[in-house]
Amino acid sequence: MKANEGISQLRHRWLLAMTGYAQVARMIRFILVLLLIFLSSCDSYSVKQIPVVVPAGLVVPEEMVYIPAGEFIMGNAEEPGTHGGKPVTSSAYLIDRYEVSHEGYNKFHPEHSFSPKKARWPVAFVMFAEAEAFCQAQGKRLPTEVEWEKAARGTDGRKWPWKIYVSHPNNGFSGFMPEPVDKRPEWISPYGIYGMGHNVWEWVAGDYKLEGAVDEKIFKVVRGGLLQTHLTIQFSPTWFRNWMDPETKLNFMGFRCAKDV
Repeated sequence: MKANEGISQLRHRWLLAMTGYAQVARMIRFILVLLLIFLSSCDSYSVKQIPVVVPAGLVVPEEMVYIPAGEFIMGNAEEPGTHGGKPVTSSAYLIDRYEVSHEGYNKFHPEHSFSPKKARWPVAFVMFAEAEAFCQAQGKRLPTEVEWEKAARGTDGRKWPWKIYVSHPNNGFSGFMPEPVDKRPEWISPYGIYGMGHNVWEWVAGDYKLEGAVDEKIFKVVRGGLLQTHLTIQFSPTWFRNWMDPETKLNFMGFRCAKDV
């Protein structure tokens, strides 16, 4: 009798243990499923695009994007020298989907030389006047600051073109490392424009007035690009603006064009 009771107790304990193991296994499976869903969403992250209706009869070149007229938030209230995070209204316009590449610039300047491996990299070492002349030769112009920032951040006042901050993959490497102008679709703006928070800084139409400057030197505004120190790389917020001498030629200075509609 006692032997049967002992066997019964052992069976009961075994069943309890198996039940506990089963619950733990189900919990582990549940956690793994959640982890897979999370990782899948990270890998497939894409920037939500603003629906845009192109007016009837307007032909938008393949390399450009139509930005409709309307209001957006410009600048940041905590950043001096920006528009202060206030609403601004823009007219409709077109803007290049990509920064001007070496191969694109070569069509205007056949003497411009570059490595074939870097054909799709953003052109650099271009002065303001050279960038302006290139755009004008295409029947375009440099974008204004208002146009550039609206194309970069959309209408919700976001800090980064792609909204969710990520760490730059080149952190830990010293020196500027540009990428092809059509790379990084995960970093596009809400209007589908590439390179507005990384790659090269871009000339835009507009003067930059230095507070307290004693001379009448005119500087030009640059937007976008990367903020770099030794071994660290940070993305530029959509409202970030800097200034350069218009005759500056640097390996991280490029541009894109815009056009009236």
